[in-house]
Amino acid sequence: MGTVGMLRTNTKPQILARTVAYICMHYGIKFFYFSPSDVDLINKKINGQFFEKGKWVRKIVDYPDVVDNEPMKMKNKKIYNNLKETSIFTTNPLGGKNKVFRMLKESQLFEDVLIPYILVRNPDDVLSFLNRYNKILLKPVFSNQGRNIIVIEKAGNSFKLLDDRISKSLTYNELIELLNQKYMNPTYICQPFINSKTIEGSPFDIRLHVRKNSEGRWEKVKIYPRIGMGKNITSNISQGGGISPIVPFLQHNFGNEWKKIKNKLELLCRSFPTRFESLYDYDLDALGIDFGIDQKGNIGLFEVNTYPGQQFFYAEDAEVRVDYYRYLLNQKSVVH
Repeated sequence: MGTVGMLRTNTKPQILARTVAYICMHYGIKFFYFSPSDVDLINKKINGQFFEKGKWVRKIVDYPDVVDNEPMKMKNKKIYNNLKETSIFTTNPLGGKNKVFRMLKESQLFEDVLIPYILVRNPDDVLSFLNRYNKILLKPVFSNQGRNIIVIEKAGNSFKLLDDRISKSLTYNELIELLNQKYMNPTYICQPFINSKTIEGSPFDIRLHVRKNSEGRWEKVKIYPRIGMGKNITSNISQGGGISPIVPFLQHNFGNEWKKIKNKLELLCRSFPTRFESLYDYDLDALGIDFGIDQKGNIGLFEVNTYPGQQFFYAEDAEVRVDYYRYLLNQKSVVH
């Protein structure tokens, strides 16, 4: 059937690799795990780890047909480029938030969910949005797992600043000084604040986790809410959030409207990935698409991520992941 190597900087295979190894065995796919340090660039060989009889065993092998890769770190660029000469890589980059939002806006395909935004070049950009929307959100252009996000609200002649831990009041001059010090470099984008909060007041977003399947088509893996426990703004799980099953969550927070919202999310699961991938001239394999929902049930796009996490549903993710390996291996055998 072909060979697949899972490339990660972590030298020890984790639960996902083990789960994928079992499913690959079922389909007769030769699967191994490796790290950048396992690659011999001169001889084009890999000291891979194979899962045999419940243990990881090392063997020297050729470059695989397909590489299930994590996003590249610059120090590994040479290794990635060398592998790409013979192997198909699953994961391709999306670019920073500014690039993504600019593409979304210019395409005019996403008017149903796109929240207005501006790339912050000077404090006036933030002030103009504050004058227009009264309450705005600042977040880094490059994804930072929910870190360094702040909300600024206009309150009479002063300004209220919130992050996940604190809330404080600032004068106009203090705000300008803070923006110049902290939020001009690295680059931030500014958006109106969408009040996506549970009845109890915790911030949440809805993650649509989608992957390509054995036919190279997008498939839903999971729709689930991520709730920021004891946070002011973010719901990122790596920052101490939690998750919930989607139906009871929507029923609890949106009452009789829950079914209408669920149907909208299911429709986005089917339509958004194809629309989004059309903006790129290369294939994407998986997306984590994050939406906020305000009290009126309006849905707004927070973020699109490549390489989405799967720590709460390894089996579901691994099944579709291996399906995509099968698709890529079939494509490669057709070409050859």
